Amino acid sequence: MQSDAINEFALRDELRRLRTQVPDSPQLNPIVSLAFDLSRQLESGKISLDHLRGLSGRLMDRACIHRARRLRDRIGYTEHADTIKEFTEFVESRIPDGEGDSDRFEAFAERWSRVRNGIVLTAHPTFGLSEALTRRMVEIAMGGDDDDDEINDRIGVPHRPDENIDLSYEHARAMDAIRNMRSGYYELLNAFFSITAQHFGDRAYTLRPKLATMASWVGYDLDGRTDIQWNRSFLIKLQEKFAALSEVRERFLTIRHRITNEEGIMRVARQITGKLDLAIAAVDEQIKSLSNAQQESGGLARAANVITRGDSYNLTSISPLTGLIDDMIASVDAPQIKRQLASLNGLIEATGLGMAHIHVRINASQLNNAFRAYVHEPWTHDLSERQALQRIVEMIRDVDEESVNFQTLELETATAIRQFALISQIRKHVDSDTPIRFLIAECESPATVLIAVFFAKLFGVSDIVDISPLFETPEGLETGARLLDRLLEEPAYRDYIKGRGRMSIQTGFSDAGRFIGQISATLAIERLHFALAAMLGKSGLQDVEALIFSTHGESMGRGAHPDDLKTRLKYVFSDEARRRFVGYGVPVKHETSFQGGDGYLWFANRGLSTRALATIIMDGAQAAESEDALYHRSSLTLDFMLRLKAYQQNLFAHPGYRAVLGAFGTNLLFKTGSRAVKRQSDQATVADRGDPSRMRAIPNNAILQQFGYVANVVAGLGIAVGTDRDRFLTLAEQSARLQTLLEMIAHGKRLSSLNALSANASVFDAGFWALRASWGREPEIEPALRNLASYLLSDTRAAAINGFAHHLRLDAIDLHQILETLGIEGGKVPDDHRLELDLLHAVRLAVIMRVFILAAQLPRFAQQNDTSHSQILNLALGLDVPEVVAFMRQVFPHKVTGGPAAAAFDEAASYRPHGIDDYARLETEILEPMEQAYELIREIGTGITHHFGAFG
Repeated sequence: MQSDAINEFALRDELRRLRTQVPDSPQLNPIVSLAFDLSRQLESGKISLDHLRGLSGRLMDRACIHRARRLRDRIGYTEHADTIKEFTEFVESRIPDGEGDSDRFEAFAERWSRVRNGIVLTAHPTFGLSEALTRRMVEIAMGGDDDDDEINDRIGVPHRPDENIDLSYEHARAMDAIRNMRSGYYELLNAFFSITAQHFGDRAYTLRPKLATMASWVGYDLDGRTDIQWNRSFLIKLQEKFAALSEVRERFLTIRHRITNEEGIMRVARQITGKLDLAIAAVDEQIKSLSNAQQESGGLARAANVITRGDSYNLTSISPLTGLIDDMIASVDAPQIKRQLASLNGLIEATGLGMAHIHVRINASQLNNAFRAYVHEPWTHDLSERQALQRIVEMIRDVDEESVNFQTLELETATAIRQFALISQIRKHVDSDTPIRFLIAECESPATVLIAVFFAKLFGVSDIVDISPLFETPEGLETGARLLDRLLEEPAYRDYIKGRGRMSIQTGFSDAGRFIGQISATLAIERLHFALAAMLGKSGLQDVEALIFSTHGESMGRGAHPDDLKTRLKYVFSDEARRRFVGYGVPVKHETSFQGGDGYLWFANRGLSTRALATIIMDGAQAAESEDALYHRSSLTLDFMLRLKAYQQNLFAHPGYRAVLGAFGTNLLFKTGSRAVKRQSDQATVADRGDPSRMRAIPNNAILQQFGYVANVVAGLGIAVGTDRDRFLTLAEQSARLQTLLEMIAHGKRLSSLNALSANASVFDAGFWALRASWGREPEIEPALRNLASYLLSDTRAAAINGFAHHLRLDAIDLHQILETLGIEGGKVPDDHRLELDLLHAVRLAVIMRVFILAAQLPRFAQQNDTSHSQILNLALGLDVPEVVAFMRQVFPHKVTGGPAAAAFDEAASYRPHGIDDYARLETEILEPMEQAYELIREIGTGITHHFGAFG
């Protein structure tokens, strides 16, 4: 630490002292007070930006270390051996009691004959941690809790994402996580066969245990984006096949080297190796041909001919491979070799000819529009009409299957149709066995689902595609049960799900939490689970399971409970929901998402991956019988839920909410993904960038974090309880489910600060700058302070945000009283971690003040390309710093480049053109410092994210 470094502990104590003065000085904001003091020192030269960079760096390091250790605790990792031991005990506990080995074996085999839980990796833009920072966090997480360990005192890498995050980057990160998952899955299979062999001998190796599924939509998700072409998705699928086959080959060779050279066994081994070698060579040739297709005339046709070539080398089914491995299991004697071969077979069967299953995703509007274009008849204009529904059903009944080729994919302009054709080509030429999920975002009509069934039948893939509507909007959640019920009335849909053996849905916690608040969304989704259980139970459909995919993010605002992984899983799919499905005799599979870079942390190495996988598999156990009062006091529960939902919807429409989202927009944040912040159809301007309905859930939640108050998690409980407080408190004491929800709220409140929310509004308050100028203590920047005060006189952001904060404070009073009565810590008196979070807000606010003061000193200029000085100042105050700096450098060039040197001219000149260095002051005293401040602002944003545990 520098000898003149700012003492963060003294500043933390100062924040604590200032907080004690608030009851006697209600207008005092400790964060603003500290930020103002730092700003004045910065402008006077007593401290430098480097001092603030060092201060914030130490605070961010500690926050990151705390986040890494929490990751370890949330996963539940202690030692790798402990993971294997706990999982082995779980598997053994599933072995039935009794004397008849045959009956016990059959019952045990039945228990593991279907998957109960799954994992899905998505490419949501939460890649806020660079690969180096991720590795450092994992190193700390695996290092334990030794606070005195010097290696864990500092992070040593910047708190920022990697540069140039594109789809290739995201896919590579996803594949790293999936490789670790596959290794963990293989180890758990080894543990499974080890314990079962002790009970059932060699018969154990004939089992086909389905522990869990692993899936990814990275490279296949087209909801709201048009930048992923079909050939890119197909190429990604080929690359995944190549990686999977290569990994299987490597694992098999490791096993083979441990086998004695018996001719019969070696002959089968050579067959397996040969089949893998030929298949790898075939897919490698396919990858190369398709990669070069766009660069050569006629390249697509040549690539297509390579891919579709009818030789026996291209492996499109796992059966030849798993059959040979079965032969080898039967031939070898060593139990260890049998176990490893059986585990390898289990891995292949779990993932097919790819690294994982794949999910294709499009938007409902894309599907509906594709259908209208395909049919091209007036009745398709309103697909909600009963007549339209019946016409679609008739089309399903009468459909004649069509064949496609790669030219079809190139010529087809409708995204939805092209995706079904893509699935057809994947099935024919890549992997004919493995099911593919077809997710429909924003699905609010049964006609949309039936349209998907029609196209699946049209292209001959209805037997491998699971069509899954996504319910995430308020309307979708409200009408979802009726939509599903309506589908079950249609014989065409019933025939489809009977053929697949499952009825698939997807629930979206992220967008739902944005629109109606996270707690309301969770309860609404749970009610949809209950309705689905009842519908399927009464449908008369035998052996049709419910497949529920819970799509939620990594933050509280997007549906991730901050407690351990077990609680996180039960938060999105409750024990009561599992009990309802059991009660109706409906088998259920639950999948959960791990989104983007933050989600991949759970699978960042072998140890963490194996622990997470084991927990997820064990979560599939049947829930214990229990009576939870939340579900038996329906009127109180429903009233509470409706009032909470109404409060959150009003909050969503509050002008202060719009002001918070629009004050800086996403300019406080680094770019953390390849996907656009807004849907690509949106063309919002700076003026309306705060419209919450136009902004995606991740930046919405990220901005709430950056402003210091996760309102969509913590707000509304006090109002929702209302006059029923005593009854609610009694209910809370009796309901484990409600306690889980309250702990989520309390955790969010412990991190949230209304002082931070108001503090971030202070820079838009003309009075703040006028008062600062009025004392005459900063004469060097007084003109800039006066300029800011004058410019912001008509600005409404400060008033709107402060009004929002006052509105939230009234609710927070009741919230704290409720939590205190229940003995739940709500952070009314902040701990050191929260104070350091407040300190980060204060440091960043001082740096934002620096940008404002610099912006107020920008020289005036004649209007250029319809851009005025006032517009540039407005952009700067919204922290659109890169745009401001680029424009100013264009208008005021610092130097002329590319000309001949002065020494080349014999004739002397006394005049130097102003463009050479007269603008040097603008560059060195305003633009460069503004850029440096802006980078620090964004890096501190990552530090704030560390405290919340996830981006967005």
